[in-house]
Amino acid sequence: MSIKRTKRAPAPIEYASPEESRELTKSIGATRLFAKYERSFAAASGLPLTLRPIGTFRMPATGHKKENPFCALVSTSRKGCLACLMAQSELEKNATDRATTYRCFAGLNDTLVPIRMGRRIIAYLQTGQVSHEQCDNSRYDRAHSEMILRGIELDSQAARKAYRKTVCIDREAYNGFVKMLEIFAESLGAAANSLQMGKAEKSGNQAAQKAVRFIRQNFNRPIPLAEIAKVAGASARHFSKVFKEETGLTFIDYLTRERVEQAKKRIGETSERISDIAFASGFDSIAQFNRAFKKVSGESPSSYRLSANS
Repeated sequence: MSIKRTKRAPAPIEYASPEESRELTKSIGATRLFAKYERSFAAASGLPLTLRPIGTFRMPATGHKKENPFCALVSTSRKGCLACLMAQSELEKNATDRATTYRCFAGLNDTLVPIRMGRRIIAYLQTGQVSHEQCDNSRYDRAHSEMILRGIELDSQAARKAYRKTVCIDREAYNGFVKMLEIFAESLGAAANSLQMGKAEKSGNQAAQKAVRFIRQNFNRPIPLAEIAKVAGASARHFSKVFKEETGLTFIDYLTRERVEQAKKRIGETSERISDIAFASGFDSIAQFNRAFKKVSGESPSSYRLSANS
């Protein structure tokens, strides 16, 4: 008798809250890592690259030096702006597990690449406003017909001139640029985790600073809430509230991230067995370690070791 195995349903997509996404996007955007990559990407592709928080209802690349002049012109029309915003909303809805590209009414392509911190999507890299075909007069005429259908009124001569300035990249080359962005998104996700941990270290609150120092020194053993609160000189309830306000993480989340980061160092730098590293990092079981590691890093410990040593 054969046993029919039911397929496990895919895990639901997890998202940062809009507020957390805006804060992390601001922090990531201020890093030298993002500034350096943004400059290199714009120089190589001729396209804008921006960070987009979750749930942002705004035009992409507004004011960017590489903004498509046609897109900028369309955004000056109320109906044009609305059409673009609806396209952006649809694009974000579909950019879940991988990079997603959306073709707008004018035949231009925009792409969103999810940035993950562990399993959660925290923001997006966005590029595009690009055509895969030459933007000649015949293509503009088709775009103009679509504008008329949508009631988008623009000066036809100015719109035609702007449209013909659109960057044209063939599909294969553009897909190569998108693949680069997916790799960069992984780096930004790791940077976001470090930034959030660093925020706790730089907290001006003495209770939070004492707690962070204590966790750093004792992560490899059980740390009850009552003990860490006593170290911080506060009640458990008050400590939990202050720690979350100062660091953006709960005490348990911070402790788990610290343990995973310590484990990652040993996995990448030593040949120790992963099970030994798990227990040495303060986890009670291999199952607990694997769950925590994947949640924080977005991959299993064994996959991380392979990529770290490749």
